[in-house]
Amino acid sequence: MRKVAIFVEGHTELIFVREFLLRIFDYQNINLECYNLFTDYNFHKTDYSFPNRQNNETAFYFQIINVGNDNAVLSRILKREKYMWNSGFHTIIGLRDMYGKSYREEAKNAQIYEELNQLFKEGTQEQIDKLAIQPNKIHFLFAIMEVEAWFLGFEDIFEQIDEKLTAEYINEKLGFNLRNINPETAFFHPADTLNDIYALANLAYKKKSKEINSLVSKIEKDDYALLDMSDECASFSEFYDIILKQKNEFDS
Repeated sequence: MRKVAIFVEGHTELIFVREFLLRIFDYQNINLECYNLFTDYNFHKTDYSFPNRQNNETAFYFQIINVGNDNAVLSRILKREKYMWNSGFHTIIGLRDMYGKSYREEAKNAQIYEELNQLFKEGTQEQIDKLAIQPNKIHFLFAIMEVEAWFLGFEDIFEQIDEKLTAEYINEKLGFNLRNINPETAFFHPADTLNDIYALANLAYKKKSKEINSLVSKIEKDDYALLDMSDECASFSEFYDIILKQKNEFDS
């Protein structure tokens, strides 16, 4: 069995990762458990688990852990790392948004800076290399600027929310064409952009569980592959490739 732990900053990322994994693995041969870890020791199962209901052992076990804070993702990984290796985990993945208080304090005029992105990435990797027991088994990823930028990369799903939310209509009303921009470099706060799109249909996106579940349920396996093959959302492709690597290494 390949055991992988994925630490995420919030419930948006937890729901996205859960649905992504189920689609990629076609709901087959996977056991998926979801937890909240809002303090170092307050570890509780959530309602989002997808347990193995078969009698045979599955090939893949994923544990998604919501730490409830962007800055806590790395610290919770490091505190729990020894337990994970002792429990037979093969890989630990960290996923958080680049957008956060620390970034906003450094960025000028609410602009995205590739140099600043690299500083955040390099600083995190330096901590992993210095403090982790097995740093080569930890992959830490930043969604640029938020995981909502990845949602914006699936431009056709908004028509499933409301039929008038075509890329053309969004462009007419909001002045950007989702078909020819890169969401992770175009929008400083993608969640606000998503809310602007929803507002065109008299709806709102406020990171509520119902809204997130509804949105990600419309993303199919082929949609993920198409976004990975595009020139958009390189941070998504990094996440996508790491997950597929886990699958392919075990299958081979």
